[in-house]
Amino acid sequence: MTALRGQDTLPVPRVPPRPKPSPLTARDAIWLIAVNVAVVTYMWFRHGGIERTGDLGEWLVAIGQLSGLYAGLAILLGLVLISRAPWLERRYGMDQMMRAHRRTGFAAAWLMTLHVVAITVGLAADTGISLWAQIVDYVRSYPYMTNTLIGFGLLLALVVVSMRAIRRSLSYEAWWIIHLLAYAGAALTFAHQTVIGADFALDRWALVYWTLLYVSVAMLILGHRWMALVVRLVRHRFEVVNVVAAGPGVVTLVVGGSRLNRLSAQAGQFFLLRVLDRGRWWKAHPFSLSAPPDGRSLRFTVKALGEDTESLQTIEPGTRVVVEGPYGGFLDALPTERKILFIAGGIGITPFRGLIEDLPRPGDVMLLYRNRTPDDAVFRDDLEALSIEKGFGLQLSYSRFAGGDPNPFEPAALLRLAPDLRERDVFIIGSAGLIAAARSGLRLAGVPARQIHLESFSY
Repeated sequence: MTALRGQDTLPVPRVPPRPKPSPLTARDAIWLIAVNVAVVTYMWFRHGGIERTGDLGEWLVAIGQLSGLYAGLAILLGLVLISRAPWLERRYGMDQMMRAHRRTGFAAAWLMTLHVVAITVGLAADTGISLWAQIVDYVRSYPYMTNTLIGFGLLLALVVVSMRAIRRSLSYEAWWIIHLLAYAGAALTFAHQTVIGADFALDRWALVYWTLLYVSVAMLILGHRWMALVVRLVRHRFEVVNVVAAGPGVVTLVVGGSRLNRLSAQAGQFFLLRVLDRGRWWKAHPFSLSAPPDGRSLRFTVKALGEDTESLQTIEPGTRVVVEGPYGGFLDALPTERKILFIAGGIGITPFRGLIEDLPRPGDVMLLYRNRTPDDAVFRDDLEALSIEKGFGLQLSYSRFAGGDPNPFEPAALLRLAPDLRERDVFIIGSAGLIAAARSGLRLAGVPARQIHLESFSY
């Protein structure tokens, strides 16, 4: 193998240290959210939320104030979910956090809209003026209102582009820029909340509490999303050292660097890869390790599925990259005492390719690998050889070859593949359609939900 530039000359252990488990339990996040909801609700009561409710206008104003507090919490929670804090990701998984981030964003949008509408209609009713006159009065008489309206517009734009139909029509670049503006939207609303909001303007301790929430979230994002990039760039000096063809439109990138033996990673995990050139330095895309890390290099197998992955097919050795992670890898479920069924679709095979080499009992493993044709099956020859060498079960399934195989995710087909299916842990990586079909078939076959583990990625 080609020597890796920039690596340590000291002996390197084959297996880097295993990532430390998260100190959190599954319910810690629920308790933290519940406590903050209880605090802001108590603040609303303490500051006269119920006492001020007399006629309809006052009720609307009170509802608007409470929904505004909840919207602020939802915005902060959404930012925490994309902070990439390792102790959060190792407990909940980045894919689950991204889905929760999306749902939280929609909840924040509804709460913000309720806040704006209820407050505006309520104040107009109390003062006996038209809605337009009330809006004009906002701009003329309320401090920071222009900033607030801009922030509100940015956050609504973010929600609109997150709708599936619109998101699919946008380029990644447009989607990313609008998401970046969401930070500005959250910052612009802070002054409005603390200067105008009755819950903070006249209560010092409430103001301190709310400010600490914002500062904590800002530090979380700055530390794990931005400062971590700089630290990785300086500490490890990642670069592409070799590019190996792995099939039609598929290459394996060998990434080397300095002190990789100190990088806690394991087979099955993925990293966010950022190429440091003029056109791509700001883009980060997830790629799974396709071989167990050896302390000297990281291997990623990339299939050409879009403009960015196509450009990686011809990337030159020596190109500097930043590697963020590791993430995922089913750390909460592996190793397991049960037998295992891996289900992969397309390029989703890459993490399983490395995991199979590292599993202590490969004879207890069955792999179902679904593709359109044999040419699409990455690592097909390697998997067949490993199956013979290590003794794990392998079934290759094709949807468009020789008339197409029957649906392998039907309950009867899954039980033929693994008669002890209900006693196995099942791990699935693939497209959204494959994951949905596999999960449905497994549940109909009687596999408990706690034994089904998923990992999927999309922006």
